[in-house]
Amino acid sequence: MPAEQAQPATPRTLAAKLDLLLRRLAMRTGHTPSVRELAARTAPPDGGGPAISHPVINDLLNGTKTNPPCTTIQAVAQAFEAPSAYLLPGWNDLTSLTVYQQEQRAREALRLVADLDSEALDELLASAREIRERRMPGSPMVPEVPDVPPLPPEPARPGRRRGGRRSDADMAARAADN
Repeated sequence: MPAEQAQPATPRTLAAKLDLLLRRLAMRTGHTPSVRELAARTAPPDGGGPAISHPVINDLLNGTKTNPPCTTIQAVAQAFEAPSAYLLPGWNDLTSLTVYQQEQRAREALRLVADLDSEALDELLASAREIRERRMPGSPMVPEVPDVPPLPPEPARPGRRRGGRRSDADMAARAADN
C-alpha cells in the first residue's frame, strides 16, 4: 500500500457519527440546531409532521439509543443532510458516500470498474492521483471523514429561566415592571 494512500478509518459509534454530522451542519448553517429543529428537518418534503420526535434524536445523539430502525436512520440522515449509509455500522467513509449519493458520474465510474482486476484498479488510482495533482497542485489527499472542528459555545438562547425559583425581590420587581 503506497504511503500516500489514506488508511481506513476506525469504526465509529452512531453517536460519534451524529456528533460529527451535527458539527458539519452547524458550520454550514452558522448555528447549532436544537433537537427540535433537527426533528423538524425530518418532515417529508411534501409536508406533514416530523418523521421522528426530538426525544428520539436526543437519545441518538447521547448514545442512549444505539440500534434504531431503518426509517429512523433515513429520517436522521435527512435532518443532517448526510447519506443514510454513513449511519450504518461499518460504513465510515463519509466522503465517498456523499460523492456517491450526489454525483451520477461517480456511480457510473464505480459500475465501470466493477469487474476490473487489481492491476487495472491500481492503474486507475494512479491516473486519478495524477489528475488531482495536475488540477489541484499541492492539495492534500481527501480524507474518509472530513475534519470538522469542535462546536463553538453558543450564546444563551432566550426562553424560560432554568435553575430554581426566583427570589421574592425578583418577583416583586417583575410584577412592578408589568
